[in-house]
Amino acid sequence: MDSGAKITDHPDKDFSPNVPDLEAPTRSFAEAITIGLSEEEQAQLFREPNIGPYRIIRQIGQGGMGAVYLAERDDQQFKKQVAIKLVKRGMDTEFVLRRFLSERQILAALDHPNIARLLDGGTTADGRPYFVMEYIEGKPIAQYADEKKLTTVERLNLFRKVCSAVHYAHQNLVIHRDIKPSNILVTADGEPKLLDFGIAKLLNPELADQTVEATATVVRLLTPEYASPEQARGEQITTATDIYSLGVVLYELLTGHRPYLITSRLPHEIARVICEQEPQRPSTAVVRSQTISTPTGQTVTVTPEEVSRTREGQPDKLRRKLRGDLDNIILMAMRKEPQRRYSSVDQLSNDIRRHIEGLPVIARKDTFAYRSAKFIKRNKAGAIAALLILLTLIGGFIATSIERARAERLFNDVRQLANSFMFEIHDAIENLPGATAARELLVKRALEYLDSLSEDAVNDPSLQRERATAYQKVGDVQGNPYNSNLGDTAGALESYRKALAIREKLVASNPSNLQDKVDLATTYSRMGDVLWTIGDTKPALEAYSKAVALGEELIAVKPDDVEISRRLWTTYRRYGYAQAQAGDFDSGVKSFNRARELNERVVAANSGDTEARRDQAANYTAMGVVLGETGNLTGARDYFLKALAIYEEMASADPTNAQFKREVAVSLGDLGDVLDRMGDYQGAVNSFRKAMPILELLASDSNDAAAQRNLAVFYMRIGRSSFAMGKHADALAAYRKAAAILEALPQTGAANLQGRGDLAMTFSRMGLTFAKTADAAAAFDYANKGRAIAEELMAASPANIELRGLTALAYTTLGDVNATIASGEKKTDKQIALWRDAREWYQKSFEILSDLKSRNEWVSSDYGSPEQLQQKIAESDAAIAKLRK
Repeated sequence: MDSGAKITDHPDKDFSPNVPDLEAPTRSFAEAITIGLSEEEQAQLFREPNIGPYRIIRQIGQGGMGAVYLAERDDQQFKKQVAIKLVKRGMDTEFVLRRFLSERQILAALDHPNIARLLDGGTTADGRPYFVMEYIEGKPIAQYADEKKLTTVERLNLFRKVCSAVHYAHQNLVIHRDIKPSNILVTADGEPKLLDFGIAKLLNPELADQTVEATATVVRLLTPEYASPEQARGEQITTATDIYSLGVVLYELLTGHRPYLITSRLPHEIARVICEQEPQRPSTAVVRSQTISTPTGQTVTVTPEEVSRTREGQPDKLRRKLRGDLDNIILMAMRKEPQRRYSSVDQLSNDIRRHIEGLPVIARKDTFAYRSAKFIKRNKAGAIAALLILLTLIGGFIATSIERARAERLFNDVRQLANSFMFEIHDAIENLPGATAARELLVKRALEYLDSLSEDAVNDPSLQRERATAYQKVGDVQGNPYNSNLGDTAGALESYRKALAIREKLVASNPSNLQDKVDLATTYSRMGDVLWTIGDTKPALEAYSKAVALGEELIAVKPDDVEISRRLWTTYRRYGYAQAQAGDFDSGVKSFNRARELNERVVAANSGDTEARRDQAANYTAMGVVLGETGNLTGARDYFLKALAIYEEMASADPTNAQFKREVAVSLGDLGDVLDRMGDYQGAVNSFRKAMPILELLASDSNDAAAQRNLAVFYMRIGRSSFAMGKHADALAAYRKAAAILEALPQTGAANLQGRGDLAMTFSRMGLTFAKTADAAAAFDYANKGRAIAEELMAASPANIELRGLTALAYTTLGDVNATIASGEKKTDKQIALWRDAREWYQKSFEILSDLKSRNEWVSSDYGSPEQLQQKIAESDAAIAKLRK
């Protein structure tokens, strides 16, 4: 019979709230034989008397070639409800009978708790075969999972039971060939049952002649939405065919979407879609909305919120659950080429088990970093605790032992242990989310060990190099803005200065040692990073200048050295940013161009090098920044898109790498900023929101102050673009989230300079947003909070250009708040007073920005310009003059 018939008391549909049913296997044949018959004649055609010793209760399913009835024994032997499958009258052709008998033979050979069991069989008085099966009162697997709101892990465990049934069938030389959600019913107690072996294929040579191949009919026997490429092309069917269909079922079960949208029943169109289209990654599919037409002509829109509501609760959370292992597992099962899929259903099931248990899966590249990440995720608390205990014990042992005897062997053991902490253990976890505190502990402990040896090795250059490296690594973890860090910029500067002192002595004592110069240039560059972050402009530029001077000296000696080129390129890029942001655009462009030359050389020589590709992406970002600052927004957008494509490719290839994730998020932020400036505010919000799952993952490390701040900044950006669209409620919601994160950061010290500045800007923007909603009290409250923080920061660092610009922005915002409230005020005297206050704040902001401009000191365009302030002052004067008439 047709694969549409079911052993169930539910309609032959897999129509969950999320995924409309579009299945249409071979129903055209059934429709053909009823053309011209009345409804009563059609009903009579499918009506049956008792069948053998069974009394028919009602028909519960039908397909093109057969029907299924709910029945019970009628001979008083015992009472048990069963399902009976019977060929319809008029359909008992030789082909149909062979296919029906083949299915009965297949079921007779299968005995598995997750396969509907064959109980009996026989032939009716008019010669039509039937077979009796256990009655499965259940729901299609997708519908069951949605109604029960099963989590991702619960769905995976349920699916593994289905895999067990299919694997058992394969062991018995049976290929199902029509695996789909409506052929997998789940009972009330949560047990899935695999049904409908109507088009199954026997691989047993003794029974092969009973198998009816799909090519024997005009209509190929398959369900297009779940058919494999080889089925669509009419090629050889193997167990890999069922593996593909299982992959499609798992895709739908986890995402609420089908991987392909098949809108045509033309064979060549079906084949084109299945064989040529690449499915979206499941983690991407769950955040898309899709409108689908149902067979009844209805239109259903599947949204991320609807899908996640029956799964993990939130779209971002669901996406995080699927991203990585599950993406790769599903797509490996669905590969176009059968030989590239899992070798067996059991292998697929075991990969799912490994994912659930936090073990590495074979669908992912088995790198050391990937295996390390899996281990730490499985044993995070225990691993960190054990590491702390180990470090403490080793530290105590070493300290005591060194006091007892400074033996050469122990000296070398301590040194080797310290280097292991720095270069093996630390580097293995460096890019893992949540490892910031552990990284700091490792390098600090390593430094303590090296310092304990320093008195005995003052004249040992190699040991001094190791100490300098340890200081630099400590500084990186403490506060380097280009790494996950603890937000301790003051501590980072101190550590870098110690590294610098050692490395300067090493270079002075042996100028011919090129590696010492490479390391010294790197430390200068790291110093520049932190100095620029805290707004110490002149020392930052000096540090970068020394770094590039050393780099050029080195590249002249070793022009083909990739590592030297890469380090020099990175420094030029950061130097260019600093020069441009200090107002020296010409020098900034020169630095960027030199960076580009070095980068292109590295990429040309190492096209498959991940670091070279990463360098290329960063170069695109740098060019985008320069174009954006010079007003070429379209060019800036295009470069940001190029950078984003590379970063996403790298993050997809290595999903456990926190640095790659961070770069994707930063790139999405750059793109969103330029879209905002172009007036595409919704596009900007979409870009910012796309980064949020990454930022939330990184910010889950409570010790990573940089990640916490980055998350807050993106909420600020969402608020800004939402405000520009007039979505004031959305803007306030985003600003409140940003403020909550920023207020939780340390409130004092240079380490929190950026975070406090961000909080000042957030409060100012909240004030203006409240003004737009006519909440004058809240508007003035938040605008004044922002102003107070900005003034406090500027008073502590009066030479800091960024903080002066921030204070100007706070004054401008207070002016805007007064002007906005004045526009809605009814009383003339109050309006005049508000406009006067607005003018005073605009004037204060104008004085700061004019002074900066006269000194040729550049600040971000976010802070405004003297020309804009002059316009606002003129508008205030005009409003006051008009009210006085």
